[in-house]
Amino acid sequence: MTETNGSRTAKHTLTLEDRGHLHCTGVLDVGAYDEHTVSMKTGRGMLTVEGEGLHVRHLALESGELTVEGTVTGLYYTEDAPGASGGFFARLLR
Repeated sequence: MTETNGSRTAKHTLTLEDRGHLHCTGVLDVGAYDEHTVSMKTGRGMLTVEGEGLHVRHLALESGELTVEGTVTGLYYTEDAPGASGGFFARLLR
């Protein structure tokens, strides 16, 4: 990862195999997840994965890697909201 104006950026890749195994790199934070959605902050904006029976199998924020298994039905990117910071637990503890 590199520093750019005080924020981390990293090469971001997605590999989806047979709609059942998703591997992501460039993950900066995980916002929330359950069996239907996984939300994460990447160097390219917020990514929401939708599906059925989703399970986070591997998460290593130090290296920016995340692996999700289950049936993926959608991948959606949105821009970060101004002033939004921290993940699920940071918002929970406010």
